[in-house]
Formats: sequence, C-alpha cells, structure tokens
Amino acid sequence: MLRRAFPVFVSLCLLLGPPGGSSLYAQTTDSTAFTLEAIHASDAFSPESFEGGRWADEGPIITFVEPADSGEATHLMRYNLETDEQTRVIDGTNLYAEDVDRVVPIQDYQFSEDRDKVLIYTDSKQVWRANTKGYYYVYDLSSQSLTPVADRGDGYQMFAKFNPSATKVAFVRERNLYVVDLETGHETALTTDGSDGTIINGTFDWVYEEEFRARDGWRWSPDGDYISFFKLDESNTREFALTDHTTRYPEYKRFRYPKAGEENSEIKVGVIEMSAVDTTSNGQPQATQYFHTNTWNEGGTTHEYLPRMEWTPSIDGRHRVWMFRLNRDQNRLDLLYGDPKSGEVRTVLQEENDTYIDVEEGLLSFLEDGNHFVFQSERSGYNHAYLYRTDGTYLGPVTGGDWEVTTFHGLDEESLTAYFTATRDTSIERHLYRVGVSLGRHEAAMQPEKITQTPGWHNVNVSKDYEYYIDTYSTRDAPPSWTLYETDGTTVTALEQNDSLKQRLDRLDLPATTFTTLPGADGTPLNSYIIRPTDFDPAKQYPVLMYVYGGPGVQTVTDQWGGSRHLWHQYLVERHDIIVVSVDNRGTGGRGKAFQDVPYQRLGQPESADQISAAQALADSSWVDGDRIGIWGWSYGGYMTLMSMLRGEGPSTFAAGLSVAPVTDWRLYDTIYTERYMSTPQANEGGYVKGAPQTYAGRLKEQQDLILAHGSFDDNVHPQNSIQMIDQLQSEGKQFQFMLYPKKTHSIAGGTTRLHLFRMLTTFVEENLEMQKTGMASSQ
Repeated sequence: MLRRAFPVFVSLCLLLGPPGGSSLYAQTTDSTAFTLEAIHASDAFSPESFEGGRWADEGPIITFVEPADSGEATHLMRYNLETDEQTRVIDGTNLYAEDVDRVVPIQDYQFSEDRDKVLIYTDSKQVWRANTKGYYYVYDLSSQSLTPVADRGDGYQMFAKFNPSATKVAFVRERNLYVVDLETGHETALTTDGSDGTIINGTFDWVYEEEFRARDGWRWSPDGDYISFFKLDESNTREFALTDHTTRYPEYKRFRYPKAGEENSEIKVGVIEMSAVDTTSNGQPQATQYFHTNTWNEGGTTHEYLPRMEWTPSIDGRHRVWMFRLNRDQNRLDLLYGDPKSGEVRTVLQEENDTYIDVEEGLLSFLEDGNHFVFQSERSGYNHAYLYRTDGTYLGPVTGGDWEVTTFHGLDEESLTAYFTATRDTSIERHLYRVGVSLGRHEAAMQPEKITQTPGWHNVNVSKDYEYYIDTYSTRDAPPSWTLYETDGTTVTALEQNDSLKQRLDRLDLPATTFTTLPGADGTPLNSYIIRPTDFDPAKQYPVLMYVYGGPGVQTVTDQWGGSRHLWHQYLVERHDIIVVSVDNRGTGGRGKAFQDVPYQRLGQPESADQISAAQALADSSWVDGDRIGIWGWSYGGYMTLMSMLRGEGPSTFAAGLSVAPVTDWRLYDTIYTERYMSTPQANEGGYVKGAPQTYAGRLKEQQDLILAHGSFDDNVHPQNSIQMIDQLQSEGKQFQFMLYPKKTHSIAGGTTRLHLFRMLTTFVEENLEMQKTGMASSQ
C-alpha cells in the first residue's frame, strides 16, 4: 500500500517507551525554538502518549507493559483507569531465561483462558513492517516459572498461541507449523513442506502482508479441536532484488514481489484435526485436509485471493471456518463457511461491485449469540453496516444515510446498541455514534445518536463490555489528548492532555489552518485547507506550496493533528512567507463510493486534473502569485506531484515540484493494490500508459523546477520507479535534481536522514518558490 509518511496516533499501545518518542538531539536543541532540527530531530514537538494497553473483559481496566526502573526488564501491569489503581501482574525482574542467561523483556503477551499462564513474546525482529519473529516463553503465575516454548537454536518463532485449555502452544517457524505439549515439552511438526521460494504455512508473502494486512496466518478453533491455517505457494512469483551499494561489492536483498499483471502466490486454507496428530512423526497428512476454494492452481482470475480467515462462534453446536474469497479484479467477494469435519465449503454471502471492494479489518463481525453477524458494505453508495443471520439471511441495515461508517466498534447484545465512528456531520471530522438495533427483519436503520460533541477528530477505542471508551482527540493545530468516557458520553477522567505541548505551541503563535473548498476539474467542490501567515496581507501576492496525497480512500484534509508534517508546513508559512494548501481530489475518502471511484481504471488522470484546477483557482486569487505555485507529496503524493506537473495544463500551472518516493509506472507496483483500481496491464493498457508520469517526461518545461528523492531499500515503491523516471527525463534533455538515500526504506528515516531530507526540501522551496519567479504562463 502506498503510504502517507506521517504519524499515526493509537489510543491503546502495547509497549510504551518514554513519552514523546525519540530524544535524539534533544540535548542540543532548544525545545522552544521553532526550527527544522526541533521539528525533525528532537522530541520538542512530539506529543506525550497515554500509557495504554489492552482492555480487560470488563470495566475500565487495561493491562499494559511498563519498563522497569533500570535494565532491560519490563513489568506486566493491570490498571484501573477510573480509580488510577495499578497492580503488577508480572514482575519483569523475575523473567530470567536460563537458555540465554539473562532477563528477557516482554514485547507481547497472551493470557491463558484460565488466567494462570502468560505466553510472553520477546527479542523480536522486524519482518517487513512489523516485528513478527522472535521467541516465546510460558510464564506460570502460580509457580513464577519461565519456560521456553522451543529451542532458540532451531530458529525464530512466529504467532505462537495457547490452545483454549493452555496445554499446548502452536507457532510458525521457517514457514512451517509446530505444536508443543507444555506438560512434556515435546515438539511436533504439523507441516514440513514450507521452504523459501515455494511453500508458506501459517503466514504470508510480501504482497498479502502489505495490501491485505495479513501476517498471522493460523488459528486454533474455539474448542481447541482443530488448527486452521493458510498455505501459499509462491513458486511462480518473480523475485525482486534491492541493491546495497555501500559495500565494496554490491549485496542484494531478494524477495518475491508480484507486479501488476504477473502471477500471484497460490493460496488455500487447511485444517488439522488435533486428535489425529501423530506426535511420533513430522508432517501430519493423515490429520490435514484442505478446503476446496478454487484458489489453488485452478481458479484462474475468477477466484484469486483469500484475504481473511477466522472461526465462527458455535452455530448449531459446531464451529466453522469462515473465509473471504476475492476474484482477481477484487469486485466480487464471497463469504465462505468451511466444515472442518467434512471439508464441505458453502457460500453464505456474495457481494459484487462495478469497481472494487476494499477488504478492511472489521468488515465482518459475528455476534456471540451464534445467530447473527454484521457485514459492512458500500452497496448504498456509502459504507454502512448490515445485519444477517449466520446462514446468510439478510435482516436489514444497522446504519444508513449519505455518510460513511469508518469504523464499526461492535454491537452490545445486552442493550442491542451498536457503536460506530462515522462522517455523519462532516467528512473532515470523525465522531462516535450509537444506534439501536433490531435483531428481526427491518427495512430501515434506527436514528443514530452522536456521542462525541467537540468539533475535530475523535479516534475511539471502546471497551470489551461497551461501558467505556478512550477518546484520542485532536484538531489540525492541536496535539492529541486522551480521555476516558462512559459510552453515554459522560466524562470519567482525563488520561493525558498534553498541556505543556499545547502551551508551547500557543506561545509560538503558529499560523492557523482554515478549512474551505476549491473547485475540481468538473466543478466539484473539493475539501481543502489553507495555512496563511499570521500577518497575512491580502494586498500582497504570496507563493503557494500545495501538499498532496490524493490516493484512493485517503484524506489529507482532516481536522486532525498533523504531526511533524504539519509543523513543517507551518514552518514554511511562518519563516518563508509561503502559503500552504492541501486539496482532497476526487478519489479520496470520506465522501462516498461514487466520489472515490472517479479514478477507477484511470489512476492519476482525474486526480491530477483536480489539483491543476484547484491551483488555477488559487492563481486567480489576488493574494496568490500565479507564477510561484509548487506542489509536493510522498508515495502516492509523489506520484501525484509528477502527474500534476506534467499532464494537461500542469506545465503552465506549477512552477516547482517535490516528489518523494513516487510511483512512475503502475506496471512497477504490486498486483493487489494496483489491480484493485486499474485491473491488469493486459486488460487496461491505455489506463497504464496514461497514468504513468514517465509518459509525460518530455512535457517538463525549462521554467519548472523538479526534485526527486528515493530510498535505495524501498521494498514498497521500488527505487526503479525514480530511476526509470530519471532515464526518461534525461532522454528528453530535461534538468532536475535527485537525492538517493542509501539503505533507506519507503519512510526515508533513521539517524539524521529525516532532518537531511527536510533541510533539502526546505532549501528547494526557498530557491524555487520563495524567490521571485516569472514567466510560467508564457512558458507553454
């Protein structure tokens, strides 16, 4: 997925370090000075974070990991948010692991159902986006003993979990599934065919992790009788290599990466009957069967993906495996039930769309009664929740209207009340609502009640018993605060208010953000924000820098704290007298399916036309210097920067562009993301050509200034995108600037890298926008 490279704030964190993040350079930076160093190389403007964790089953109680006063130890804590009472569940100094002769820190944990044991995850390493490989130990709370699940010498372990009775732990190692009997310590291989470049059991390949957020690929059944798991075969996918030129001879980082139109991994779901497992042998063919989903060497493009799999609650006394299945164009979604005993697969629900269906977390929610589930769909033109019986019988809508449900938090079965976050008031804010639900047949949803009242952005985390929620609240210019509420909106207690940072920002009197609209290419009013100098003079003409992301379903124009990115924009406005504007073109999120589908199969074309139209409207304003309008973005925003500069009237509209980590030809990006919006290059050749910045390299004008930046270890948007763009620009005799960041990924971060990048971008803005430029209109 193409990413916006700015902070995401999460209400409940698992493991917490010192508040405010990294303190690199903090000792040499004046925390009150508004400088690039303070923004990008210190914690001077980093918000304090609420020390959260995981909700307990009932009440305003969480568990979380807390660093010990000294050393590497971490404690597992229980915290009553209402009473402020904390108790230590595990003293981390007791977690001495004999196999490594030291105390091991807690990085993740799972309680057994009887709460007598804790499965501890430690010493983890990163696999692409997350630290998903490490080592597991079982801690017995009564005996205070720590036992390794498996020998570290056999390799990293992934996604270990107790069975319901906590007598066994299963995990993934080197692409195979294993189970350990905790009483005897005996380890049994459940699969043996996993190996690099071919079979994957219990986890996923690069593209499934990146685009479907799929990492943990196996589950115990609720009764512990079965294990269900994903099996992938990536034999026919092609390998990509990133090159490390910092060594004397180049070294290569190789991984499987299917590009648009190429073959994906084959995939299927298997079930292992634990009572049939032979613990004296490795590999359990006698205990394993696979569901026939037509996705393994036989489905073609009709059945291509299995992006989700879980167990149902007990339905008529039995648990089933439910699976989502998508076709290659991702516009038909099937909900399947697999019977673990018979192997029978049944289609329960089928959803179709003329364009595409996004498979997000929370799309399907089963009620505990075993009789109902809630399914989210855009069938009305807006994302809403719908109630079904577990046999697939449709009962009626839970929500409805010309607005979007952005998060469905769940349905309280006792009160028959559903909680959800939505855009009901405005698409640039997020608010929590609740609505009554009928479990019988009904034609219309009930009227929802708004719970959060303060204008801005409410990122809500609801407790398991639906009695409380933590609200992470912010606005564009105000950092986040955390507050505990009852679900009727009653305030319980403030958890973290970030008062010191708010006061620091108030003293600086930074330029404020104003929300407005600007016209798109077809006249559609587009959500926009403008940051003007605090001493703005309407009689003066200012240069403008437009900030764009513009990708499918993503918004930049939100009343939400923007972190270091927004602070940099305020820095440019305050120190360099440049007005910063951001516009959410057609195709972005929050405004319904029709608005988001405008770029379908023609990515980059209507979106860049909208950015050009908005820039031209700004140029018509008396306070804008039309010869000094620039545009910048990162990832999809870097792509949009190039498309907006080079297509249509872009060369006569934009004087400068700053493109970071851009896609420059969609044939270079992965299958799942690209084909969702573009189909395959074989089916949509014209769309790929017209949507590629490389196609327009010859349209860069002498009066336009362009800078490109990319990380050489960008496994997401490969550096070949920028290299091929450079090749096209050079072939056309065009002048531009380029910065390569060796061994840096898509985020271009680490050490002094981010500061270096923004110093360079700032200098580019100074030289090419702040200083007077003339003649853009005449350059055509």
